[in-house]
Amino acid sequence: MQISTITIPADTYTIGHRSLPESQPVHQIVIGAYDIARTPVTNEQFTVFVQSGGYQDETLWTTIGWRWQANKQIQYPHYWHDNKFNRRQQPVVGISWYTAIAFCAWLSRETVDDWTLPSEAQWEIAIRDKSEATITQPETINGADKGLGYPIAVDKGHIHNNGLINMLGNISEWTRSRWGRNWQTLEYGYPYDPDDGREDITGSHARVMRGGSWFDPIQYCHPAYRARYLPGSRGSNIGFRLAKLVK
Repeated sequence: MQISTITIPADTYTIGHRSLPESQPVHQIVIGAYDIARTPVTNEQFTVFVQSGGYQDETLWTTIGWRWQANKQIQYPHYWHDNKFNRRQQPVVGISWYTAIAFCAWLSRETVDDWTLPSEAQWEIAIRDKSEATITQPETINGADKGLGYPIAVDKGHIHNNGLINMLGNISEWTRSRWGRNWQTLEYGYPYDPDDGREDITGSHARVMRGGSWFDPIQYCHPAYRARYLPGSRGSNIGFRLAKLVK
């Protein structure tokens, strides 16, 4: 499976936003080089995981994730048979955070690379680069104001200066990062500290989602906006893209 990526170089970057309460304060962090996928994972790509038995392979899942999966006995994404969401080049949706992590483990086993979900800092840096966090070209973003009602193909729509596609709007993207033990309480706020446990993939913590989606108003389709959901959530506007450290 080919995953097209761009490389974000190691450097000092600014994240956060002064007008978003959960994204304050604006601050700088030092981060190592990493690759991030140009597009979210598609239905076509996710089909290989389904057909290879990824939903039935306990070794791919976290302990809590497998407990969740064994109880649910899920066999495919929630909207897998819905014609609004199952075209080959649409981003796969109806994906829990547990399943996204299992997919990363599966793809890492199938390739020579260590794939994972981006941290929320990696996600934000990738779209902001060195620029201020603003909503650029809102007319190209697939948000609720468009009234489309579903995500467009991953190679269409909003293309950012560095070649990343549809990081704003279309689908909300899972990140690796914890929000808190439940979705109501923010326990892992800013300033961002990668060593405080927020990037631990164990447990059942609510996880941060980024980018906004076809379901969300345009103000949520913002580079610094921090959304969240419980890890078992399988909404029609939730998917993921991949990342890996540069070796």
